[in-house]
Amino acid sequence: MSEDFKKIAQNVLNEIFSLIEEDFENFEVDYEEENLKFEDGSMIYIVSIHELTSQIWLSSPKSGAHHFEMKKNKSRIFWVSTRDDSIELFDLIKNELSN
Repeated sequence: MSEDFKKIAQNVLNEIFSLIEEDFENFEVDYEEENLKFEDGSMIYIVSIHELTSQIWLSSPKSGAHHFEMKKNKSRIFWVSTRDDSIELFDLIKNELSN
């Protein structure tokens, strides 16, 4: 599971990288090892792969720390907050960066 998780999680970081570069030009985005860091000068976000728990962690200056678990349905993989299963990783990032 660990190798599969790591590959899937790395793809998620790549998707977030592309999302920010394409839709949020005011943010600078960089990789730092297995962390994705994006900032606009006043706010810094960090998205990390946490292999031990098979989670992706988000540190947000607006909403704090979040841990996301991978969920699957028939057609897709998505990442849901361990604190509130109504929060999905990509939705949270898009909402916070848009406001």
